[in-house]
Amino acid sequence: MKHILGPNSRSNLTNVQEGDSQPNAVDLRLDKVFKILPTIFEISDNHKKLRETLEVFPDEEGYFNLDVGSYEVVMSNGISVGDSEAGWVITRSTLNRSDIFITSGLYDTKYNGCMAGCLHVGTGSARIKKGTRIAQYLSFDAEALHDYNGSYGFGVDGKPKADEAKYHV
Repeated sequence: MKHILGPNSRSNLTNVQEGDSQPNAVDLRLDKVFKILPTIFEISDNHKKLRETLEVFPDEEGYFNLDVGSYEVVMSNGISVGDSEAGWVITRSTLNRSDIFITSGLYDTKYNGCMAGCLHVGTGSARIKKGTRIAQYLSFDAEALHDYNGSYGFGVDGKPKADEAKYHV
């Protein structure tokens, strides 16, 4: 494992605030929330249809009010994963101890775009303020056979790819 803010990292993380750097990782802050709706999810080797989502907006105090369920969460941070590196997002322990956790896929070599995951709220409702540190990014050296070529992130033109377009204004 390596620290993304360390001198040997080839990756870049945007919107890092003072106090976000931890001994082994960087805290990620909550920006947007989408309730995952119980619609059909469909996937094959050459096709995917994601579940529909409904954006959740913060209340007048800036809190997202979340019932038990699953939510797509978007961090205020963006990432550009460098050559021969990869990483993943883990839940901050404070959330984990309250039966709230985040799952996220691998951030492959040369992925460039937003950071998102699935927030699972169990046991009872939760109030999470926009901008709160909810996850951490862990970076590590990785032997890459080729660069990221998926449907998330930014294309070579700098614009969001189709599956990521809803995250950007």
